Amino acid sequence: MYLPKGFSKKRRAVSAVVTSGILLAAVAIIGTGAYTWSQTSIAVQKQEMEEMFSTQMNKLNEDLVIENVWFSTTCTQPGPSYVNCLNVTMSNVGTLGLNVTEMELVNGTTLESLTTFYYTDGGINPSGEFSTNATHPWKSGGDFDIIVYTERGNQYRTQAIAP
Repeated sequence: MYLPKGFSKKRRAVSAVVTSGILLAAVAIIGTGAYTWSQTSIAVQKQEMEEMFSTQMNKLNEDLVIENVWFSTTCTQPGPSYVNCLNVTMSNVGTLGLNVTEMELVNGTTLESLTTFYYTDGGINPSGEFSTNATHPWKSGGDFDIIVYTERGNQYRTQAIAP
């Protein structure tokens, strides 16, 4: 019998028991790695879903009512050539505290934004109120849409007609 150079008759193949042990160890290592990765992935997805659910529920539980809008010709805040101003009073009727971040005055007939006011201290506790004075050159008989934005992204709208 002819054997290629370097082979001898005394060499034997790896036994079936050793081969089975190596395969079982490899499968166990790969399986453990896959299980650990999937558990980590599931935990991250679960946390993201819980945060999204909590955020959306907080948005639903936030409730603001624009109670009173009154127009004045004597402003307490001086403005550049503005004589008129309006005061907006809002109440938090929801179960969560909220933060008013922006109020926009929109022309009710052309729906163009007239003025935007930004707030950093517009926090309202549940059952609390927030009142703000906005310097704006309104004209008698003009109609306005007043849009109030909160930190959670909700917006509340009302309409007012200047006297």
